[in-house]
Amino acid sequence: MKSKLILFSTIFLTSILISSTTKNEIGQCYISFKNATNLTAADPDRLPETSEKFRIVKTDKGEVEVTRIDGYRILYNNEKNAPFVNLKVELSDKKSYDKDKKNLLDNLKYLNSHSQNMETKDLIKLEFNGYKVYGLSRATIETGSTLGTFVMFPGNGVTVHFYFNNMKPEYRNFESVEDYKKQRDRFIDEYTKYLKTCNGK
Repeated sequence: MKSKLILFSTIFLTSILISSTTKNEIGQCYISFKNATNLTAADPDRLPETSEKFRIVKTDKGEVEVTRIDGYRILYNNEKNAPFVNLKVELSDKKSYDKDKKNLLDNLKYLNSHSQNMETKDLIKLEFNGYKVYGLSRATIETGSTLGTFVMFPGNGVTVHFYFNNMKPEYRNFESVEDYKKQRDRFIDEYTKYLKTCNGK
């Protein structure tokens, strides 16, 4: 009887551990970063439950679906109270995560090849604190409402999108494209450094 109880409790604890490590949700760490240099984080804005569980993106092979079963947006405002960073954290259906990653990268390639004044012909690949980041960026601050769009796939169905906004000169926190890129990379570095040490991913 005692051995049966031990066996049952072992199975029960194992099932709890498995379910806790494979749960498909957005961890608090992804939406709780507050210490960006010279930027103030707004409160996270959650995707309404009534939202579609997928969205359509364009690629060179046509329009494709990307699943999105949950999501948050956090704006990071500069000292002039203008949003420099629009951070979006989205959750894929776990079965579709690999396909979603491919479709999102194909979408970035499409956007890069169909936009003017871009920094590179191919996607930019960056690495900060063990996290790989892919994206596109403009070669000038004189055009476009968005200067940079980057994406990161930390796992467990989570995708992190970084949008770096362009602004009118009187609202900018950067003076040149080099200054923008420096602040862009600093934000991603600080965000990923926070993720590296945060518990609750």
